[in-house]
Amino acid sequence: MKKHQPLISCLILFLGMSLSIYLSGGAFAETAPPEAIAAAEAGLLPFLELITPEDMSHFGLSPGDNISEAVLGTPFQLYTITPTKLLDAGDDTPVSSLISPTGSWLFPIVLDGKSRAILTVEQMEGEWQAVTMGKSGLAGEMEKLNYQWPKAKGYEPKLIAIYQAASYFFTIPDQESENFTPLTFDGVGFGGYRQKTGPEYASTTTLSSMLGPLKETVEDNINLNR
Repeated sequence: MKKHQPLISCLILFLGMSLSIYLSGGAFAETAPPEAIAAAEAGLLPFLELITPEDMSHFGLSPGDNISEAVLGTPFQLYTITPTKLLDAGDDTPVSSLISPTGSWLFPIVLDGKSRAILTVEQMEGEWQAVTMGKSGLAGEMEKLNYQWPKAKGYEPKLIAIYQAASYFFTIPDQESENFTPLTFDGVGFGGYRQKTGPEYASTTTLSSMLGPLKETVEDNINLNR
């Protein structure tokens, strides 16, 4: 039995380290697949060249911008919460147990140091492809969010789309398990949510504060489309 003790000790140490990494948010670390990055790089300029001067403002651009200087920023994965999980959730349900990846990776398009739009990459018939470009408002909000909760300080904000509520939310896995906050556009988020004080996205709210209105909105949307 004694000769197995070093192996048992190593296993205990490994499991303890793994649990520690998981609890600290390491299990949420995001790295885009290399094939997704390659698809984004290949699709960036062709998508940009499709924009007409009349449409540039819809993509966060101006006619004088040199699109050849645009680069890709750090990608982030898009998550969602299915209607079933949302409607079954309680006030104390951990947000991490509700969210699931959509399969989309969102690449900020950066020009002159600012995120102008989003290039979306998805796996289509087994191959990664750049599929859409746009969401200039989302690009700007995610830039603000990542400024307040930077990776350099160990944070990894997760973007969550609730399609049936036509709204975006974010959660910070490294914070308390219930944090769940609307992304705001022009200062207003889902249900009229407004941050009361401090820099944008400096504070968070909770799933329990959003759950009632969200369930009602999702149920109404489902019934409308039956």
